[in-house]
Amino acid sequence: MTEDLAPQPPPASPPTTDVHDRPALLENASKGRLIAVLLMIAVFSEVVPFQYSMAGVITPLVAVSFPSAGDSVSWMVTIIGLVGGGTMALLARMADQWGKKRMLVIAGVLFLIGSLVCAVTTNWPVFLAGRACQATALGMAALGYSLVRDIMPRAWIPISIGFIGTGLGLSAVLGPLIGGILTDHFSWRSIFWFLTVYMAVSLVLFLRFVPESDQRSRRRLDFVGALLIGFGLAAILLYVTQGESWGWTEPSCYGYLLAGIGSLLLYAIWQSRITDPIMDLSLLRVPRVFLIMAMSFVGTAVLAVLAFLPAYMFLVDGHQVQQAIIGGAAQKAHVPPEAMAKAITFQGDISFAQGYSLLEAAVRIILFMSVTAMIFGPLGGLWIRRSNTRHARSSAGSPLIASAVLFLVASAGLVVWHDTWQSQALFGTIYGMAYGLFYAGLPNLVIDTVTQENQAISAGMTAVFGAIGSSFGIAIATAILVQHPFQFAIKTRTGQEIINKVPHLYTNGGFGQAYLYVGVGGSVIALLIALALWSTRPAAR
Repeated sequence: MTEDLAPQPPPASPPTTDVHDRPALLENASKGRLIAVLLMIAVFSEVVPFQYSMAGVITPLVAVSFPSAGDSVSWMVTIIGLVGGGTMALLARMADQWGKKRMLVIAGVLFLIGSLVCAVTTNWPVFLAGRACQATALGMAALGYSLVRDIMPRAWIPISIGFIGTGLGLSAVLGPLIGGILTDHFSWRSIFWFLTVYMAVSLVLFLRFVPESDQRSRRRLDFVGALLIGFGLAAILLYVTQGESWGWTEPSCYGYLLAGIGSLLLYAIWQSRITDPIMDLSLLRVPRVFLIMAMSFVGTAVLAVLAFLPAYMFLVDGHQVQQAIIGGAAQKAHVPPEAMAKAITFQGDISFAQGYSLLEAAVRIILFMSVTAMIFGPLGGLWIRRSNTRHARSSAGSPLIASAVLFLVASAGLVVWHDTWQSQALFGTIYGMAYGLFYAGLPNLVIDTVTQENQAISAGMTAVFGAIGSSFGIAIATAILVQHPFQFAIKTRTGQEIINKVPHLYTNGGFGQAYLYVGVGGSVIALLIALALWSTRPAAR
């Protein structure tokens, strides 16, 4: 009897199961429960675009209540992109470790606290702190998509994500109308009360109906990286927005610029030394990925500015401002208003300042942008779906080129014709078309370009670059506007003229230059990037 000495194969190891092959938590749930869960996630995530469409356009109204803010009042919008961009990746990492539902609830509670603070405070720094709390919820929609992927049956995932996307679009239409009605009957603070109540109700329903994901991953939380990025961007934005009033070449001013650049350089060094950076900058070494991030930054900057400027133009009543200046100066000098009117000379064209209510501005201007964007977003997706998906130049790249061209047309038109609501509505419609095509093309380019294991981090980086881009776009536009203040000169009895600036009111020429440099300039850069993306094949399918 001989013994077989041939090597025996090792015992088979148990098969591994990919997380996406596991049965979903709601695999056997009833159709009614699936619909309820989906509806609650969509309603809960809706609060983020609601605050954009409602709170973003009331900046001139808020400025009246906080005169100490001066030209920095635009930070109530800028801080959303800044803080949201700095915390979005951290929120996603925490969700991977501690649960997506749990982090969505925490973000919702922070948003609720921030809304309540903004509704009641009379202190400008405290108001900004409230807005910063609201900004932490910027990543809620992305976490909502991720939660859907974890808990819903596989056959329901495409429908669920599409439903959440449609729900987010509705806020663009309802937000301006609700905000307009509230501000017409109450004040701008009623918008933050609405957001407080909305979040409180949706938070209870979300806790009641939505289960927690059972998927976890252990990754290091890069708090140091988040701090370095946040400080660096904040310092640079502070230099851009305050340079005109502080002095661009003053050491106390450009010191912020140098500190910001230094902080970002430190982050680049830091992220190369850790295993789980908040953003994997090594991906930017791939030219196509770098171009996508640049497109997100520049395109979102143009988007933000074209949506931000109309409110600054039309919510102010120029005639009322002039009468208030004459009346205040007459009372101070103890002379009749008629006599003071002859001694005051106004400098700058503000004929556009018609003093519309927020509801009037929504109906005449904002809705044209919003409705068109809702229509062209799905149309852009259909365009991509029906195109040849083997080459980016014939699929996602084409809508992105079209969006850049439409941005350029809208911006160029607004440089010259921006002082009537009719022109704003016309070019706002073109802007809405570009908006829809932009957000149809950009995510698909990410999918076409990076490998599957890098999809999540690349999508997160795209969102972060976009949030930061919006902040920089508004900061640059504000810096341009503050160089064109509306002024008045009072002639004294000795013949001397005293020049005074009217806070938060800028001239027609200032808005034209903002549309030119940020709108047209940014659109040209976006078009060049889109053409470069279109001319190259994707690295991965």
